[in-house]
Amino acid sequence: MKLLTRPAFRGALAILLLTAICGCWSAEELNNRAFAMMMIVDESEDGQTEVTLGFPLPNRMIPGSAGGGGGSTTGDPYTFTTRKARTISEAVELIQLDTSRTISFGQTRVIVVGRKFAEKGIDPVLEFVSRQPAFHLSSNLFLTPNKATEVILVPTIFERFIADILLKFITQKQTLDTTVKDFLMARYKGGDILLPLLSFSYKPEMGAADSSKMKHWMGTDGAAIMREGKMSKIVLTDEELRGALWISSQLDTSIVTSSSPTDGKEVTAVAQGIGTKILPVIKNGEISFKIESSASAYILSSSSDIDLKSQEALNQMQEAFRKNIEKRLRQVIDKTRKAKSDSFLMNQYLFWRYPKAWNRIKDEWRTYYSEKMPIDITVKITIKRTGGEIRSVNLQEYEEK
Repeated sequence: MKLLTRPAFRGALAILLLTAICGCWSAEELNNRAFAMMMIVDESEDGQTEVTLGFPLPNRMIPGSAGGGGGSTTGDPYTFTTRKARTISEAVELIQLDTSRTISFGQTRVIVVGRKFAEKGIDPVLEFVSRQPAFHLSSNLFLTPNKATEVILVPTIFERFIADILLKFITQKQTLDTTVKDFLMARYKGGDILLPLLSFSYKPEMGAADSSKMKHWMGTDGAAIMREGKMSKIVLTDEELRGALWISSQLDTSIVTSSSPTDGKEVTAVAQGIGTKILPVIKNGEISFKIESSASAYILSSSSDIDLKSQEALNQMQEAFRKNIEKRLRQVIDKTRKAKSDSFLMNQYLFWRYPKAWNRIKDEWRTYYSEKMPIDITVKITIKRTGGEIRSVNLQEYEEK
């Protein structure tokens, strides 16, 4: 019997090893999985934890495929299942017992938490998510002003799933982009952060001939101020949310309206290229912070007689916009200080740049931030384009008459 040569032996061994490792013996078939697209957490009326999972329905995803008979499908392509228990894990287990497929969190991108639960602290949510191997830490967190299950009633007009609507709020820069990972990092340094707040209202159904038909619409409505992982009773308004987005560099563009220095009438501009830096400063042993922001702008509309072709008038208008933005940012910072919440994680900036100073003040940081620390806010805005008209079109028409 002829022995294998060394190269032939190596080749045979490689083929044997490849054959041995082929396949995924422990994997779950896709047809046996139920992919939760969103998780909703509430506190029930009897004080238990109420968990709702939203699943897409495969048999309704493709029109005409339901039941295998070629008939048209009806109903939404998703469903929600709710159970309550002592903990999130127990509630999810109860949902699993009623589900014919194995629940998977690999596609979960949205977590919505009700106010009652959030006021007691969302640590149980972070605990559950961080221990699930398939759960993405990049999942976005949202809070609701009342019951989180209100989100279930929202009609899917432009998007196919409710989770997609919430994610579009993020991508369109309509609200804060705060993920589980962001909150876990904040929790490590005290648990102060901002979370996007949703709003719900009844409005006529879009495209309906009968205006009496009302639908449960969802939108963004400011931000919740979290302190030590719990929702504060102080919240940011929708206008203040824009300031928070500005400070956290989560805005691409922003509409800014100010009174004209010539006649007090409104001039509106679009700020773009927004960039903000949060800088700790140590001077004579005192800790302070600088918030420095810059942006360019172009005039969107004007009802003023101001001549923006004049450099002097342009400088005056830039100054008006600057003061307006600084006032808005100051209002946001003051509100977080009132709530005693270091919502913009200034402690982390201090720790990264001046660790010795942080170690010296960390035990009294919350009090120092909210009551004593100087915070200087400066904004630089440059108007790059004024448009083709020198003054308001309405004013020119009036003068011609």
